[in-house]
Amino acid sequence: MTMSDGELNSLIEKLKQKYLECSRKNPTWFNLDAFEERHVMAVRNRMNMEAFVLAEIANFEKIREKYEKKKSEKSFTDQVDRIIDEITARIKKYPAVQFHPKAGLEIAHFYGALSEFALNYFAILFVLVEDKSMKDRLVVYDGALNILAAPRGKLPARRIEDHLMKLRRRVASELEIERDKNEYLKESAFLLHGIIDFCDGLIEARNPAWEIPLRMNKLFVEDSRKKRIMGIFAGLTGYGAIMKVRDQAAAIIEDFRLSAFKKQQ
Repeated sequence: MTMSDGELNSLIEKLKQKYLECSRKNPTWFNLDAFEERHVMAVRNRMNMEAFVLAEIANFEKIREKYEKKKSEKSFTDQVDRIIDEITARIKKYPAVQFHPKAGLEIAHFYGALSEFALNYFAILFVLVEDKSMKDRLVVYDGALNILAAPRGKLPARRIEDHLMKLRRRVASELEIERDKNEYLKESAFLLHGIIDFCDGLIEARNPAWEIPLRMNKLFVEDSRKKRIMGIFAGLTGYGAIMKVRDQAAAIIEDFRLSAFKKQQ
Protein backbone atom coordinates (compact mmCIF):
# COMPACT_ATOMS: atom_id res chain seq x y z
CA MET A 1 0.00 0.00 0.00
CA THR A 2 1.24 3.48 -0.86
CA MET A 3 2.36 5.52 2.14
CA SER A 4 0.57 8.73 3.01
CA ASP A 5 2.26 12.13 3.02
CA GLY A 6 2.19 12.09 6.80
CA GLU A 7 3.93 8.71 6.95
CA LEU A 8 6.56 9.84 4.44
CA ASN A 9 7.22 13.07 6.34
CA SER A 10 7.55 11.12 9.58
CA LEU A 11 10.11 8.78 8.01
CA ILE A 12 12.08 11.72 6.61
CA GLU A 13 12.20 13.38 10.04
CA LYS A 14 13.32 10.14 11.68
CA LEU A 15 16.04 9.73 9.06
CA LYS A 16 17.23 13.29 9.68
CA GLN A 17 17.47 12.51 13.39
CA LYS A 18 19.50 9.37 12.63
CA TYR A 19 21.91 11.39 10.46
CA LEU A 20 22.17 14.03 13.19
CA GLU A 21 22.90 11.45 15.89
CA CYS A 22 25.46 9.58 13.79
CA SER A 23 27.11 12.77 12.51
CA ARG A 24 28.20 13.45 16.08
CA LYS A 25 30.31 10.30 15.78
CA ASN A 26 31.50 10.96 12.24
CA PRO A 27 30.20 13.87 10.11
CA THR A 28 32.16 12.65 7.07
CA TRP A 29 30.24 9.40 6.80
CA PHE A 30 26.89 10.70 8.03
CA ASN A 31 26.40 13.99 6.18
CA LEU A 32 23.05 15.52 7.15
CA ASP A 33 23.51 18.50 4.80
CA ALA A 34 24.02 16.17 1.81
CA PHE A 35 20.86 14.23 2.70
CA GLU A 36 18.83 17.42 3.02
CA GLU A 37 20.13 18.64 -0.34
CA ARG A 38 19.09 15.36 -1.98
CA HIS A 39 15.67 15.67 -0.32
CA VAL A 40 15.17 19.22 -1.60
CA MET A 41 16.21 18.15 -5.10
CA ALA A 42 13.82 15.19 -5.00
CA VAL A 43 10.89 17.44 -3.97
CA ARG A 44 11.80 20.06 -6.56
CA ASN A 45 11.88 17.47 -9.34
CA ARG A 46 8.66 15.77 -8.20
CA MET A 47 10.29 12.41 -7.76
CA ASN A 48 8.45 9.41 -6.36
CA MET A 49 8.92 10.29 -2.70
CA GLU A 50 8.13 6.82 -1.40
CA ALA A 51 10.87 5.34 -3.63
CA PHE A 52 13.24 8.16 -2.60
CA VAL A 53 12.65 7.63 1.13
CA LEU A 54 13.02 3.83 0.92
CA ALA A 55 16.22 4.20 -1.12
CA GLU A 56 17.63 6.70 1.40
CA ILE A 57 16.79 4.44 4.34
CA ALA A 58 18.50 1.50 2.65
CA ASN A 59 21.51 3.68 1.82
CA PHE A 60 21.75 4.94 5.42
CA GLU A 61 21.68 1.41 6.80
CA LYS A 62 24.40 0.31 4.38
CA ILE A 63 26.56 3.25 5.40
CA ARG A 64 25.98 2.56 9.09
CA GLU A 65 26.71 -1.15 8.70
CA LYS A 66 29.91 -0.46 6.77
CA TYR A 67 30.96 2.24 9.24
CA GLU A 68 30.51 -0.02 12.28
CA LYS A 69 32.38 -2.85 10.59
CA LYS A 70 35.31 -0.69 9.54
CA LYS A 71 35.42 1.10 12.87
CA SER A 72 36.07 -2.22 14.55
CA GLU A 73 38.74 -3.19 12.02
CA LYS A 74 40.76 -0.07 11.38
CA SER A 75 41.50 3.43 12.49
CA PHE A 76 39.44 6.41 11.37
CA THR A 77 42.07 7.42 8.79
CA ASP A 78 42.14 3.97 7.23
CA GLN A 79 38.34 3.91 7.06
CA VAL A 80 38.22 7.22 5.19
CA ASP A 81 41.01 6.17 2.84
CA ARG A 82 39.28 2.89 2.04
CA ILE A 83 35.91 4.39 1.19
CA ILE A 84 37.49 7.11 -0.93
CA ASP A 85 39.54 4.48 -2.77
CA GLU A 86 36.44 2.38 -3.41
CA ILE A 87 34.47 5.31 -4.83
CA THR A 88 37.43 6.50 -6.89
CA ALA A 89 38.08 3.02 -8.31
CA ARG A 90 34.48 2.72 -9.51
CA ILE A 91 34.66 6.13 -11.18
CA LYS A 92 38.05 5.48 -12.77
CA LYS A 93 36.70 2.47 -14.67
CA TYR A 94 35.48 5.05 -17.17
CA PRO A 95 37.62 7.27 -19.43
CA ALA A 96 38.24 10.80 -18.18
CA VAL A 97 37.71 13.82 -20.43
CA GLN A 98 39.80 16.66 -19.02
CA PHE A 99 37.99 19.74 -20.29
CA HIS A 100 39.25 22.25 -17.69
CA PRO A 101 41.92 22.21 -14.94
CA LYS A 102 39.31 23.13 -12.30
CA ALA A 103 36.92 20.34 -13.31
CA GLY A 104 36.82 17.66 -10.63
CA LEU A 105 37.58 13.97 -11.03
CA GLU A 106 33.92 12.96 -10.79
CA ILE A 107 32.59 15.12 -13.61
CA ALA A 108 35.61 14.42 -15.84
CA HIS A 109 35.03 10.67 -15.61
CA PHE A 110 31.26 10.97 -15.79
CA TYR A 111 31.47 13.07 -18.96
CA GLY A 112 33.82 10.44 -20.38
CA ALA A 113 31.45 7.63 -19.42
CA LEU A 114 28.42 9.35 -20.92
CA SER A 115 30.30 10.27 -24.12
CA GLU A 116 31.40 6.67 -24.57
CA PHE A 117 27.82 5.51 -23.96
CA ALA A 118 26.36 8.02 -26.43
CA LEU A 119 28.85 7.34 -29.21
CA ASN A 120 29.50 3.62 -28.91
CA TYR A 121 26.58 2.00 -27.05
CA PHE A 122 23.35 3.92 -27.64
CA ALA A 123 23.98 4.17 -31.42
CA ILE A 124 23.37 0.43 -31.87
CA LEU A 125 19.67 0.90 -31.12
CA PHE A 126 19.24 2.72 -34.44
CA VAL A 127 20.23 -0.55 -36.15
CA LEU A 128 17.45 -2.42 -34.37
CA VAL A 129 14.46 -0.10 -33.97
CA GLU A 130 12.11 0.16 -36.95
CA ASP A 131 8.73 0.99 -35.40
CA LYS A 132 8.06 4.70 -36.05
CA SER A 133 6.78 5.59 -32.58
CA MET A 134 9.73 3.84 -30.94
CA LYS A 135 12.17 5.43 -33.38
CA ASP A 136 10.71 8.86 -32.60
CA ARG A 137 11.46 8.28 -28.91
CA LEU A 138 14.93 7.08 -29.83
CA VAL A 139 15.58 10.32 -31.72
CA VAL A 140 14.51 12.36 -28.67
CA TYR A 141 16.88 10.42 -26.40
CA ASP A 142 19.65 10.78 -28.97
CA GLY A 143 19.15 14.54 -29.11
CA ALA A 144 19.35 14.79 -25.32
CA LEU A 145 22.51 12.66 -25.26
CA ASN A 146 24.10 14.88 -27.87
CA ILE A 147 23.49 17.96 -25.73
CA LEU A 148 24.83 16.30 -22.58
CA ALA A 149 27.70 14.24 -23.89
CA ALA A 150 28.54 14.36 -27.61
CA PRO A 151 31.73 16.29 -28.43
CA ARG A 152 31.49 18.72 -31.37
CA GLY A 153 34.82 18.31 -33.09
CA LYS A 154 37.33 19.90 -30.74
CA LEU A 155 34.54 21.48 -28.68
CA PRO A 156 32.91 19.72 -25.72
CA ALA A 157 29.22 18.84 -25.52
CA ARG A 158 26.94 21.88 -25.25
CA ARG A 159 25.97 21.19 -21.63
CA ILE A 160 29.63 20.77 -20.67
CA GLU A 161 30.37 24.06 -22.40
CA ASP A 162 27.77 25.68 -20.13
CA HIS A 163 29.63 24.25 -17.13
CA LEU A 164 32.90 25.53 -18.58
CA MET A 165 31.52 29.06 -18.54
CA LYS A 166 31.06 28.82 -14.79
CA LEU A 167 34.54 27.37 -14.28
CA ARG A 168 36.05 30.27 -16.22
CA ARG A 169 34.18 33.01 -14.37
CA ARG A 170 36.34 34.64 -11.73
CA VAL A 171 33.33 35.49 -9.59
CA ALA A 172 31.84 32.00 -9.65
CA SER A 173 31.89 30.47 -6.17
CA GLU A 174 32.85 26.87 -5.42
CA LEU A 175 29.27 26.28 -4.30
CA GLU A 176 27.88 27.55 -7.60
CA ILE A 177 30.24 25.31 -9.56
CA GLU A 178 29.37 22.31 -7.39
CA ARG A 179 25.64 22.90 -7.83
CA ASP A 180 25.98 23.11 -11.60
CA LYS A 181 28.00 19.89 -11.62
CA ASN A 182 25.29 18.18 -9.57
CA GLU A 183 22.64 19.52 -11.92
CA TYR A 184 24.52 18.00 -14.86
CA LEU A 185 24.74 14.65 -13.11
CA LYS A 186 21.04 14.81 -12.25
CA GLU A 187 19.96 15.65 -15.83
CA SER A 188 22.10 12.80 -17.12
CA ALA A 189 20.72 10.34 -14.56
CA PHE A 190 17.14 11.16 -15.55
CA LEU A 191 18.07 10.49 -19.18
CA LEU A 192 19.85 7.21 -18.43
CA HIS A 193 16.86 6.00 -16.40
CA GLY A 194 14.62 6.86 -19.36
CA ILE A 195 16.84 4.87 -21.72
CA ILE A 196 16.77 1.89 -19.35
CA ASP A 197 12.95 2.00 -19.37
CA PHE A 198 13.02 2.30 -23.17
CA CYS A 199 15.24 -0.80 -23.44
CA ASP A 200 12.92 -2.70 -21.09
CA GLY A 201 10.05 -1.84 -23.42
CA LEU A 202 11.98 -3.17 -26.41
CA ILE A 203 12.76 -6.41 -24.60
CA GLU A 204 9.09 -6.88 -23.73
CA ALA A 205 8.08 -6.28 -27.37
CA ARG A 206 9.40 -9.73 -28.41
CA ASN A 207 10.51 -8.98 -31.97
CA PRO A 208 11.63 -12.23 -33.70
CA ALA A 209 14.12 -10.25 -35.81
CA TRP A 210 16.12 -9.53 -32.65
CA GLU A 211 16.64 -13.21 -31.86
CA ILE A 212 19.27 -13.64 -34.59
CA PRO A 213 22.89 -12.44 -34.57
CA LEU A 214 23.26 -8.69 -34.91
CA ARG A 215 24.02 -7.31 -38.37
CA MET A 216 25.91 -4.05 -38.79
CA ASN A 217 24.93 -3.19 -42.37
CA LYS A 218 22.55 -0.49 -41.09
CA LEU A 219 25.15 1.15 -38.85
CA PHE A 220 26.10 4.35 -40.68
CA VAL A 221 28.97 5.93 -38.74
CA GLU A 222 32.63 6.68 -39.49
CA ASP A 223 34.94 3.66 -39.77
CA SER A 224 36.89 4.10 -36.51
CA ARG A 225 33.71 4.45 -34.49
CA LYS A 226 32.07 1.55 -36.33
CA LYS A 227 35.03 -0.67 -35.48
CA ARG A 228 34.69 0.22 -31.80
CA ILE A 229 30.94 -0.49 -31.80
CA MET A 230 31.40 -3.79 -33.61
CA GLY A 231 33.94 -4.83 -30.99
CA ILE A 232 31.55 -4.03 -28.13
CA PHE A 233 28.61 -5.94 -29.63
CA ALA A 234 30.47 -8.79 -31.36
CA GLY A 235 28.61 -12.10 -31.27
CA LEU A 236 25.40 -10.71 -29.77
CA THR A 237 21.82 -11.08 -30.97
CA GLY A 238 19.56 -8.03 -31.20
CA TYR A 239 18.22 -8.78 -27.73
CA GLY A 240 21.75 -9.23 -26.44
CA ALA A 241 22.68 -5.81 -27.82
CA ILE A 242 19.65 -4.16 -26.18
CA MET A 243 20.57 -5.76 -22.86
CA LYS A 244 24.16 -4.56 -23.20
CA VAL A 245 22.99 -0.97 -23.75
CA ARG A 246 20.66 -1.27 -20.77
CA ASP A 247 23.32 -2.77 -18.52
CA GLN A 248 25.86 -0.08 -19.42
CA ALA A 249 23.38 2.69 -18.58
CA ALA A 250 22.57 0.94 -15.27
CA ALA A 251 26.26 0.52 -14.44
CA ILE A 252 26.95 4.24 -14.91
CA ILE A 253 24.04 5.10 -12.64
CA GLU A 254 25.23 2.66 -9.98
CA ASP A 255 28.91 3.58 -10.11
CA PHE A 256 28.24 7.32 -9.85
CA ARG A 257 25.58 6.81 -7.13
CA LEU A 258 22.68 8.33 -9.06
CA SER A 259 20.01 5.69 -8.49
CA ALA A 260 17.55 8.04 -6.75
CA PHE A 261 17.35 10.44 -9.68
CA LYS A 262 14.57 8.88 -11.71
CA LYS A 263 11.59 10.90 -12.88
CA GLN A 264 8.20 9.90 -11.57
CA GLN A 265 6.08 8.25 -14.24
